[in-house]
Amino acid sequence: MQPEDSARRAELLDKIVAYARRHGLADVSLRPLAAAVGSSPRVLLYFFGSKEKLVREVVAYTRAEQVATLAPELNAAAVDRLWAWLSDNDNVTRLFYESYALSLRDDPGPWAGFGAASVREWLPHLLPLSARLLPGVPAETGATLILAMLRGLLMDRLATGDTERVDAAVALFENLLTAEPPA
Repeated sequence: MQPEDSARRAELLDKIVAYARRHGLADVSLRPLAAAVGSSPRVLLYFFGSKEKLVREVVAYTRAEQVATLAPELNAAAVDRLWAWLSDNDNVTRLFYESYALSLRDDPGPWAGFGAASVREWLPHLLPLSARLLPGVPAETGATLILAMLRGLLMDRLATGDTERVDAAVALFENLLTAEPPA
């Protein structure tokens, strides 16, 4: 691939990710997608190989973007920062849940393995936070709890639009994480 091809491919990927955030990918067809990003189906196939590979790359890109929001030095404030980023990016979060749900189907197609990969990618980043905030709890168990709480709260927020109630629940969760354990 020539350098100009790499630049064009990266530009198209950015546009496709932006499109996916607004419209999702569940029912995407190459022709309307190509038109929306200023390309053609043939060019998309040249750069991405197939519709399935394109979808896989988009969902992998958005998973990596989410994980990159985690600070190297995690603490209770990191939960707050992470929540702020996730809850300010509803379109990213909708795309995540769409991809996660599609990965659970009997025939997940390009979404195969998305849910499991997402958990595998997040847990290592949450292990230090879990160990620090939940002493005495196995780190992987605590990291699983933190991940499940954040994802559940995000799903509730997206489903209901009740940001005040859900944000209050996040604040309560953060307080519980930082509370002194009972003696």
